[in-house]
Amino acid sequence: MSTLSSNSQNLSPQRGRDALLGLVPLVLLVLIIAVALALAALARQLLAASGFFAQQQAAVIILVAGFVLVLVAYVIAIVLTMRRIASWQQNGIAARAALWSLGITALIVILPFLVAILLPQHPAP
Repeated sequence: MSTLSSNSQNLSPQRGRDALLGLVPLVLLVLIIAVALALAALARQLLAASGFFAQQQAAVIILVAGFVLVLVAYVIAIVLTMRRIASWQQNGIAARAALWSLGITALIVILPFLVAILLPQHPAP
C-alpha cells in the first residue's frame, strides 16, 4: 500500500509539469495579444494630434502584425509541444495531462468563434 501512495506522489509533479507544458501555446497567445493591444493603444495616444486616419492606419498595421505574429507563434508552439509529447510517448512516459491541457487550449481559442457563429447577430424584433 505504501508503494502505491509513493507512486501517486511521484506522479503529481510530473502531471503538473505536463499540464503546464500543454498550456504554453495559450500563454504565448495571451501575452502576444496583450502586447499588440498595448502597442495599438500607445500608438493611438502618440498619434492623437495627427488625426483619426493616422491613428486608424497605425492601429490596423499593429493589430495585423500582432495577428500574424500570434498565428505563427501559436502554430510553432503547438508543433513543438506535440513533438515533445510524441517523444515522451515513444519513451514510455504518459503525457495525458499535456494532451488534456492542449485540448483545453484549443477549446479556449475556438470558443469565441463558436459563440459568434451560434449566437444571432441581429436579435429578432
